[in-house]
Amino acid sequence: MPQCPICKAAVWVGDRYCPTCDHYLPHPEEEDHFCPRCGIRVAPQQEVCHKCKAALPEIDRTLSTASARGSKLLFSIHGIFIGAGLVIVTLLLVFLFKKSPGPPHPVVTPQPQAPAEQTPAAPPMPPTDTAPPAPKAQEPAVLSEPTTPSPPKVTAPTPSSLMYVVNVHSLALRAGPSMSAPRIATLNFHDEVELLETSGGWGRVRDVRRDIVGWSNMRYLAAADN
Repeated sequence: MPQCPICKAAVWVGDRYCPTCDHYLPHPEEEDHFCPRCGIRVAPQQEVCHKCKAALPEIDRTLSTASARGSKLLFSIHGIFIGAGLVIVTLLLVFLFKKSPGPPHPVVTPQPQAPAEQTPAAPPMPPTDTAPPAPKAQEPAVLSEPTTPSPPKVTAPTPSSLMYVVNVHSLALRAGPSMSAPRIATLNFHDEVELLETSGGWGRVRDVRRDIVGWSNMRYLAAADN
């Protein structure tokens, strides 16, 4: 918490006057100004003392304001010169780095190659008289033996589909091989069905009497006597 520079009492941030000693709380960049009558600290822009109501001399405000403005102007000029010097040094460094030549690259010149010696072509061989090939002796024709006809293929008759009968009072005929499948119809005791396929203890059967195809549990079906 900030303190008053005169009485060292704690003050709030933003207060202009100390609530204990009634002195003006200056900013860090402001100079000290005092009332010529009561000696209390006053602000540089005040015209009348806030305690004794005495008129404050104008020269103090003018000098303090001019000195403050001069110091600010001096600091701004120094800052401009420093910034310009840094920019110039940076540009010089960049220019020097770009202009510095790199190491020379060696130039390799290919050596002249000797022309390859041409080998003389071999002279063409004179044509030689070749005797005509001897005629081949004709071989006697071989009589082929008579072939015996193969016996006809006998196809075994495919077994007929398996027939079953229902051995319970009523049996559900479902759309799939599970108890959760929807029911299509109901088979009665001793109804004859044709087994088409099996899957996990279930059989896909066709009701012979009504020509309906569905799935039933195989434990409730018995083989029909042929």
